[in-house]
Amino acid sequence: MNLYLVRHGKTGAKESNKQQTPTLHLSEEGRLQALAVAKRLEKERIDVVISSKWYRAFETAAIISKRVGLDIKTSEWIHEKKYNPCLYEVDLDSRLFMEYLSAAKKFEKDLDWRFDGAGESIRDLIVRVRRFQNYLIKNYINQNVLVVSHGLFIRAFIILAILGEKYDDDIFYQIYTSISINNAGVSYLDYSIDRNRWGLIYFNDHLHVE
Repeated sequence: MNLYLVRHGKTGAKESNKQQTPTLHLSEEGRLQALAVAKRLEKERIDVVISSKWYRAFETAAIISKRVGLDIKTSEWIHEKKYNPCLYEVDLDSRLFMEYLSAAKKFEKDLDWRFDGAGESIRDLIVRVRRFQNYLIKNYINQNVLVVSHGLFIRAFIILAILGEKYDDDIFYQIYTSISINNAGVSYLDYSIDRNRWGLIYFNDHLHVE
C-alpha cells in the first residue's frame, strides 16, 4: 500500500484568535492551499480518497477529489483530537484557555490526561490511529490511498508507524511534541505486507503551497 497523508488547509481561527472547532470552514487562503495540493497530487496514481468528517478536512478533500476524479469516503477515526467542549471557540488569551495551557504543561507527559476529564487524551487518539491503520491494511493493501486529516492525527499516525506495536510513552511524547505538519502538507508512507511494517518515504512536503 502507498499512503498519502494530507493535512487540511488553513481556517480563519488563528486570525480571529479562537480555538478551532469541528465545524470550522476553510478560509480563502485555506482553499487556495487545498487547490495547490490538489494540483500536486493529480500527478500521482490514487485509487481512493478518505477524509475526516470535520469541515476543514472534508472541504480540502472535496477540492482534491474533484481534481483527481474520485469520490470521497469518510472515516469516523481520523478527525483531530477532541478537546474539552468548553474550549471550542474560546479566545486564546482568555483566562479559561490559560488555565488549560497551565494544566496541559503540568500533565504534559501523561498520555491519558484530559482537561477537566472531558474531550480526548493522547491515548484516545492513539487508539483511533491504530484502528485506522488496521482498517487500511485489511481493506487497501494493494492500493494507493489518499487520506485528508489533521495535524495531531497525522503526527500520531507517523510516529506509531515508525515505532510499531510496542512504544514507550516518553519516547512517543518526545517525538509528538517535536514535529509539526504544515497546512496542506503531504507525507508519504508505504506498507509492506511481507515485512509487516510501514516505511516513511517523505514527511510534510509543502513546497507546492510555498
